[in-house]
Amino acid sequence: MYIIFATKLFFTKDTFQKRDQSMKTASRFSALAAVLFAGAVSACTTIRELPTEPADVELSKEQTEEREYSRKLLEAFLKNDASGFISLLSPEMKEEFGKDKFELSRKVITETLGEPVSFSYVTALEHIAITPYIWKVRFVLKNKEDKEYYSEALFRVLAGHDTKGEVVIVGFNFL
Repeated sequence: MYIIFATKLFFTKDTFQKRDQSMKTASRFSALAAVLFAGAVSACTTIRELPTEPADVELSKEQTEEREYSRKLLEAFLKNDASGFISLLSPEMKEEFGKDKFELSRKVITETLGEPVSFSYVTALEHIAITPYIWKVRFVLKNKEDKEYYSEALFRVLAGHDTKGEVVIVGFNFL
């Protein structure tokens, strides 16, 4: 009986209405704060996609030679032409990367990604001494039922000119 009396004394109908009103106000304020916070945080982490490089970007004479050299290197790799591939490397790279390494590298790539079916030039990155040329290579891997699975990988060729003005390949790898 004392509990009922105390409830009526302290918690009248007005008390519940005031509490409901203050809760509605608090929830509206919380919702507004959450929206403002989300907007502020997302504005800080916006990542923009840069416009793509136009296809007709004019390369210098040296860059054109380097790009062509890098294309020949990639074609030799894709066609499984070890001697053609090695002939394009710098003298230092030829000592380090012989026919055995070529065959092993190609075997690992084809077992992992499949047989190369096409490639396309992506871009040349800016660098002080050498220029990284990036190519996209498409592979097809067939399972036992001859179902084809396609995958793509980037191939980077590091090219430059030596002191004699000749094109040299100083590095390459699939990314």
